[in-house]
Amino acid sequence: MNVHPKRWQALNFLIAGAFLSPLDYFIVNMALPSIKKAFNTSDHQLQMVIAIYGLTYAALVVCGGRLGDIYGRKKIFIAGLYTFLFSSLACAFSPDVTWLIIFRLFQGIGASLLAPQVLASIKDLFNSQEQPKAVSLFSSVFGLASVIGQLFGGILLSMHWGNFSWEMVFLVNVPITVICILGIHFTMDNGNKKEQTEIDFVGALLLILSLLMLICPLIFGQKFRWAWWIFGILIAGIVLLISFLKYETVQLQNNRPILIDPALLQQKPFALSLLIIFFYNFTAGLFICYPYYLQEFLHQNSMQTGFAIIPYGLAFFLAPLITSRIQLTASKMIYSGLGLLMTGFLMSAVTFYFQQKPSFVTHIPLFIAGFGHGTIMPVMMRTAISLVSKDKAGQASGLVSIGIQIGSVTGGAIIGTLFFNLIPVLGFTEAFATAVGMIGIFQVAGLWAGNRLRKIIN
Repeated sequence: MNVHPKRWQALNFLIAGAFLSPLDYFIVNMALPSIKKAFNTSDHQLQMVIAIYGLTYAALVVCGGRLGDIYGRKKIFIAGLYTFLFSSLACAFSPDVTWLIIFRLFQGIGASLLAPQVLASIKDLFNSQEQPKAVSLFSSVFGLASVIGQLFGGILLSMHWGNFSWEMVFLVNVPITVICILGIHFTMDNGNKKEQTEIDFVGALLLILSLLMLICPLIFGQKFRWAWWIFGILIAGIVLLISFLKYETVQLQNNRPILIDPALLQQKPFALSLLIIFFYNFTAGLFICYPYYLQEFLHQNSMQTGFAIIPYGLAFFLAPLITSRIQLTASKMIYSGLGLLMTGFLMSAVTFYFQQKPSFVTHIPLFIAGFGHGTIMPVMMRTAISLVSKDKAGQASGLVSIGIQIGSVTGGAIIGTLFFNLIPVLGFTEAFATAVGMIGIFQVAGLWAGNRLRKIIN
């Protein structure tokens, strides 16, 4: 008998809280044209509204996982909900785009506290037979968020809410966070905490700085025309990341507090899993380019834009629920997911090049790509977490979340920069087709990593 009788009820609220992170990403993408009009922002500032959220999330998510290990999942999850609640309110009432970017940073902090607690809690609350179902339900949230985020965002923006327009995409977070706070309070205990109560602040600072130095140049490189010092910052970030790993090794040897056990990254199967997760999250580039393409080039309204992404999001939502019932090895599921993802995006590039406007012909490859995304996500989460011991679940789930966020931010920066740079050279349609095609091409690296992983775990 499982010692957590309310585990399934608790999972509902954990998933609802985790739902906020991807929902906020997708729904804010829909509001970019409205934000641009309200604040007269540049394309670079619009990219920052999206990127700063993912950047902060990625830089702090391991810290969030570690805090859950030390102080308990419930306490940190609720702290993340409160942070997300108040920062969402602040975003909605931002006086200008600079303050909006600053408050988006705090939203990223809240998200970094939420996400790692969910996977780690699944590891704690459910037995090995129940974990695949729980992870599949959690993974389906990302597909559901892409559907609801785009569609609901379009509905919110098309309706008149007094003096509110784009503000509603942030205010919608308020009731969800309040419900989750109450639900978690009554259904989940704080779990088993470690005796060690110290936090590796130096390690946290080194990790945050290294990730900032690796990701920021990708965001700001276009603005500064890829000056030499941009590449200097990238190299410095790599050096600092290596220094962080060496510092953690020394800390562990001296029996001092650590943020990440370096042995986790030295496990080849786990490291390869993170690499696959990194590359399939380049799909974030689609959700930056597609709404912009539809609204700025095709002059579609927010409602039409919301409906256009449904084929991808619907497939993304259905895939984890369907594939969890299929008896295939993890290796075959990885190949199937990445293969569908790559095929769908390459087909989308071709169909949009000739069709320009969304139609049944363009919906089919987007559905294929979405199904591939929904297939690969749960199997990679299960595979990555299953490779580590229970006491390192918080660190591992934090690293998985880092892989997701760094992949999203890096993919968004690379694909978005490619798209915006090619518009004046090739035109809107050709630039969009090229950007979408590049997402598919990047999955070749994931297939390579998947092949290496298969040889190790089989």
